[in-house]
Amino acid sequence: MSDASASRETRHANRGKKWALIVGAVVVLTAAAGAAAQFLVRPAQLAGLYSDAGVRRDPLFVSLDQFTVNLADEGGERFAQVGVTLEVADEKVDKAIRAHLPSIRNSVLLLLSSKKTTDLLSLDGKKQLAAQIAAQAGRELGWQPVDETKGHDTAGRLARANPIEAVHFSHFIVQ
Repeated sequence: MSDASASRETRHANRGKKWALIVGAVVVLTAAAGAAAQFLVRPAQLAGLYSDAGVRRDPLFVSLDQFTVNLADEGGERFAQVGVTLEVADEKVDKAIRAHLPSIRNSVLLLLSSKKTTDLLSLDGKKQLAAQIAAQAGRELGWQPVDETKGHDTAGRLARANPIEAVHFSHFIVQ
């Protein structure tokens, strides 16, 4: 009986060692995969956050507050409440927006009031509105849209990027 019991204990010990080796191998492989992911993926993610000098560039946001407008639908009974925040290139643009805030708000207000309910309810309509707000705010800051065929703005100067990098909606209600 003692030989049978010793044989069972040996098999049990060998089985335990086998599982310990398998678990250890899985842990090592997982750690290696994580390290590889850090080296391969992380630089691509960080490329847009760092300038050439290696300094991190935090996004800069300027809120235009809330707009409440009657929409251009027949009867004029529909309205929209939209909160708009602009993402800008740098602090100079932030200061320029604050200096031109009344004219920028006016142009966005006129743009919103020219829309119909059907223009604003779809995702594509919201994306188009965001692009139009960016272009309108950029124009108020002196930016000219690019003529895609020539690479120049409409005044014939070399094209430069719109200082408004993105438009974000903080809330969007259409009734």
